[in-house]
Amino acid sequence: MSFFTKTPSLRWLLLGLALLSFADASQARPRPHYAVAGHEQPVALLRAGKTTYLVTAHSVFRLEGPRFVRKQQVTNPIQCAAVADTVLWLGTAQGVLRLNTQTFRPRPLALPGAEAPSITALFRDARGEIWVGANGYGVFRWANGLFVQELHTPAINGGVATADSSVWIATSIGLSRKQGAEWTRYNEEGVANHEIPDNIVEKLLPDNAGNLWVIMSDAICVFEGSQHAAAEAELPTVKFIGRPGNEVFGVVSVAGDGRLFATAQGLLLLPNEPATPLPGFAPATDKVAPKQLLVPLPTLPGTTSAQAKPRLIQADQQRIWLVSEDEVIVLTTNVFHRFIQASTAARSGSKNMANLSSGR
Repeated sequence: MSFFTKTPSLRWLLLGLALLSFADASQARPRPHYAVAGHEQPVALLRAGKTTYLVTAHSVFRLEGPRFVRKQQVTNPIQCAAVADTVLWLGTAQGVLRLNTQTFRPRPLALPGAEAPSITALFRDARGEIWVGANGYGVFRWANGLFVQELHTPAINGGVATADSSVWIATSIGLSRKQGAEWTRYNEEGVANHEIPDNIVEKLLPDNAGNLWVIMSDAICVFEGSQHAAAEAELPTVKFIGRPGNEVFGVVSVAGDGRLFATAQGLLLLPNEPATPLPGFAPATDKVAPKQLLVPLPTLPGTTSAQAKPRLIQADQQRIWLVSEDEVIVLTTNVFHRFIQASTAARSGSKNMANLSSGR
């Protein structure tokens, strides 16, 4: 598989993902800021109508006015979650729980042939149906009050649904995708042109621009929204984002600014593609122009800890939600844009001072 892609928009993206340019601190006012009790790893930020829920490793919170209020705590670690109308679904290390959002009392649900399985995928598809992946047992769909097995692959690492009605399952033997009644498997061997660079798919990250980011043990590739239907499309691929071994938790597209990654290294911004292409870039080769593109962002003002790094990130047309172990910060896209402008100005000022000092 070629390391680069013929798609202009993501070609620029791939040039920048492993190249860093450090930004200085700057001022922007995040609004609002919510403290979260318990210091637990965030698992999912879910919305049902006008209601927002935060699921962490052992707790379920509901946003009530100015704060997130804990509604339930469970013993077994929560690994994934979904919401459907008035029901919260929790995938734990020992099975599935359902919580009615009126009482928040957990009710366990058994999977066929599985005793206290570790639930590694739980999501709702485009038709509103709930899917569950159990490591060691396969993938199930909730239909008419029962779980029906859909996939028998044992090593399930994650799963998501995309707007084109596809269901995607991350496994240790490749990426499985269901369209209609048919399953397709993408793997390193590339059977029937369905190729990805690594068989061990660790997680799947859909973004708000319709793209699906496939995180593998040794590579990251992107199914663009327009490529979901193209089996033979060449996938944009990189080895890592930021630096080798940097874990990626989420990615969103911010209109006017670029793509924002939440990673173990912190927030990384890939600015939008400029009007002119990189000089000397040859699409048919593996040459990368020595241009620093990926920008680590300073700690957002208003955070309670400079060490706090968002582990969940979501965005819509108006807001960006960033969730860490102790807090939720919500930025309007306008505030974020001003924050980026201030960061860019500070970075440019530092470079100019360095040039003056060196006599350039």
